[in-house]
Formats: sequence, C-alpha cells, structure tokens
Amino acid sequence: MQLLTPQEQNPILVSYDEYDAHVRHAEKLFSEGRLAAASLTAAVAASIAAHRHCGIFASPRIERILIGIGDALSGRDHAEIPVSRTKPIKSVLHIATELAPVGGLTRMISRWVNADKSRNNSLVLTQHRGPIPDHTKEAFARSGGRIYELNHSPGGKLEWALELRRLAKQFDAVVLHFHCEDVIPLIAFSDPKAMPPIILLNHADHLFWIGPSISQVVISLREAAEDIAINRRGVEPRRSIIMPTIVDPTVREKTRAEAKRALQIDPDCVLILSVARGVKYRSINGITFADRHTKVLAENPRAKLLVIGVGNPADWEPVKRAYPGQLETLPEIELPKAYFEAADIYVDSYPFVSSTSMMEAAGYGLPLLTIFDAPREARIFGINHVGLDGTSIVATSQADYEEKLSRLIRDEPYRRSVAEASHEAVVSQHTPPGWLAFLERVYDRVRDLPPPDPRTFTERQDLETPYLGEPDRRHHSIVGSSLSTDAITRSFMGMVPARDRYAVWRKLNANGYFKGKKAFHKYGPLLLPEWLKRSILDRR
Repeated sequence: MQLLTPQEQNPILVSYDEYDAHVRHAEKLFSEGRLAAASLTAAVAASIAAHRHCGIFASPRIERILIGIGDALSGRDHAEIPVSRTKPIKSVLHIATELAPVGGLTRMISRWVNADKSRNNSLVLTQHRGPIPDHTKEAFARSGGRIYELNHSPGGKLEWALELRRLAKQFDAVVLHFHCEDVIPLIAFSDPKAMPPIILLNHADHLFWIGPSISQVVISLREAAEDIAINRRGVEPRRSIIMPTIVDPTVREKTRAEAKRALQIDPDCVLILSVARGVKYRSINGITFADRHTKVLAENPRAKLLVIGVGNPADWEPVKRAYPGQLETLPEIELPKAYFEAADIYVDSYPFVSSTSMMEAAGYGLPLLTIFDAPREARIFGINHVGLDGTSIVATSQADYEEKLSRLIRDEPYRRSVAEASHEAVVSQHTPPGWLAFLERVYDRVRDLPPPDPRTFTERQDLETPYLGEPDRRHHSIVGSSLSTDAITRSFMGMVPARDRYAVWRKLNANGYFKGKKAFHKYGPLLLPEWLKRSILDRR
C-alpha cells in the first residue's frame, strides 16, 4: 500500500503547492518581460489561494510582481495628472470587480453612496458581466457621479489598468471593494505616492486577498477581521480602522400580523427566519441546517422555520416531510423585506455567518441568534461585528442552540427585550448619521497618514508560510471551493493578448477540459477578447 505524503494528506498543503507553482511561474514570466501573461498567472495564483485556502491570507510575492508590472507600464501612461493630497475629500472613486444581483457587498456600495450626500461618488467596474443593478445606477446618478466599465474598452488587464490609473487621478480618494484576485488595481496603483489616497474595504475578511501594499487605510468590519489584517496580512496597525457595515434605515410598512397574513403564513405561528446565500448553509459531516432544527420543531409545534436563499435542497426533504408546514425554503430574493416584517425570531446561517442579514433583522426588531462552536482563534467564522457583538445571543453548542432557540419561541417578553438591545445598537451605528461619523473618521485617518511604500510589504518573508492551525484548519469545510484551476484560468482567458489567450486555450484543451463533439463550437468563443464579448452581450 502506498502511503500518502503530508502534502497529499493535508488539503492546505496541496493547495499551497499549486499556488506556489503558479507564483513561481508568474515570476518567471515577469522576468522574461511577458507582462500580460504574468498578470494572468498571478491572478490564477490569487484565485487558488482565495477559493482553496492554502494557509495564507496575503502574498508579498504576488504583489511584488503586480507592482513591478505597474512600474513597467509607467512609460505608457501619457496622461500625467498631478495629485493633491492636501485638499478636502470631495470626490471619491469606488472600484469593484463586479456586482452580484444579490449580495451584501453590492448593497453596501449603494448604501454608502446614498448616505454620503456631501461628496460626489463615481464607480469603476473592472470585470463586470451582465446588467448593473438599478439601485446601483440610481445611487451614483443621485451622487452626481458616473459608472465606468473597463472591460467594455478594447484591450485587456494591462490596458484597463492604465485607464483606471488615469481615471483615479481625477478624484480625491479611491475606495477598493474589489474581489480577492483582481490584479487590475494593483497594477494601476503601483506607485501610491502618485495616486489619490487608496482605501481598501476588507469585505472578504475570511479569505486571502491582494492589496495591502498599496492601501493607505484598510477598513475592517469587525474585530476578528482586523486581527487577521494586522497579524496575517501585514497591515500596519496605524493603517487599520474598524467601521460598521451600513444598512438601510428600517421603515416598517406592516405589523407582524399583517405581514404574515399577506404572505399567507399562519398569524399564530412563531416564525423563525434565516436569510443568506445558499453556500452559507453548507452541510457539515452530513448534517444539514434543517437537521439542526428537528428537535426544536418537534418540541415546538407552533414554530415555523423559513430559510431564504437556499432554494430547495434534496437533503432537506426528510425534515420537510417529518415536520409538514414547519419548514419552508425559498431561493434568493433581492428584497426580502416582507419576510423580515413577518418574522418573530431571526437565526443566523450556519456554518458561515451572514452579518448583513443579522443587521437587517435587528432593524426590524427581531431577536438575533447565532451559533459559534469553534475555538476563539477561529472567530473570523463567527459574529463579532460592531453593534452585533454583545447584543446577539450566541450559542456555543448544538444543545445550547436548541435551548436558546426554544426559550425565544416560548418567551415573548424575553424576545422583545433581546430584540430591543440589538435594534438600538444597529440603528445607532449602522445607519446614518451614526455610520457617517465612522466614515468621517476613516477620511480623517487618510489625511493624517503618508502614502504607503509598497516595498514595506513586498519585502516581507513571514506571511507566506502555510499555517495549519486555527482558523485555517476548518477553512475548507466552511467556505472552501472545489473550483478547478482550469476553470479559474478559463475565466481570465479573454483578458490577455491573443498570443497568450491561444496558448491557454491549447493547454486547457490538452488537459481535456473541452470535451464533447461540439467542444469547439461551445468553447471556441473563449478565444475572443473579453471586451468584444462584453460589448456584444452587455449591449444597452
């Protein structure tokens, strides 16, 4: 019998080896002057680290490559626009990779802009595909700003980085909301001294991401995220600040009883609500989120659990059949307001939390219950956000969860008292004007700090050793992806020059990625440049 090596036994080390191979290849390509190919390979490496955790949260090596590419492109930037760092921040450029139709980040960007009425806000999308949500377009239009889509312009990552560099110099500050693997801003802002102050929103705080080297300030949304930012990402403490997630002020249109009737829900039931993307309800060791509520549903026949975002998973069906009418599931809903108005209790998703939904629920006056049954070192996977920490009920085991949920179901005065504390905390800190006070502290910090020197980060050698303890050891089971490297590479193909695009296509074909008699008909369009596809498919 052949014994497995430590690398084969540990998925963290398996992922790290693949990540490391891609970084080394990107370094080689950069040394050969193949800048576009190097940027593609660096993006693939970052994607591997983000989707298949390899024991690190940052990469000085990747950022060194991207900074080098950006510096090498400096001679092509003919629009040298002087940047002033002394004037007040009146215009802000927000940068996002793409906007999901449903999701907390997309809503947060719109809410940020709607709240910050004293400034002009514009948006750059680096790699967006499909329509832009109406609420996003309306928010930036009201702010007097514009929305730019880089991937509608001819060229690829390098050309779009230069375009972004020119655009950014027209603003007083830049806020990064980009995806973990988006290399375009790193290339564009390779020299932070020549750019407006760059602020990075640490929204993917549980994942690997790139950006510490160019960020004048990093905003974290909770204490656990700041800990990782400083200790595992190399962010200087003076450049780190905590700010709450912004949510819309709650305007209740119906009473709880009226909302239940409107949704054809029994007004006498105790409605337990949970709202999140389906991936946050991942089964652990064959135990579903539905399974975790069987005892509570059995002992409380008046209770009804409604889960929005999970769709209709087959492995939840046994619980539905065992407790008819007590468990209902729905797909993602863009505006679940009616369900928040109808609910009596809010329970967090598991095993991965959904903080934005928790805050929205608090706004509607719901008591909040979450479960965190891991060591403190893994609290990045728990609720410890501003306003929620200390006001949410936290269960530490399955039995504790069942006990706490049952009490909420049976004790209405207790429900009201718990709900009041969360409501007051969220309203005072997560909605204007309280949230705006936090935002001004961010901009004050920006003005007080000098621009970062990327070398302070890129020369570090202590951040890329894979760690096998907490929270890394449970990372894959909670949020890990099985996305293949070939699938990751495919998503970037159209953003590199034709020579590199065809080479990637041939490699994927040799790996057997394109299968079937109609493979070329199906996958041949991947050879087309991304800007051309977007111009056709996203035509207004």
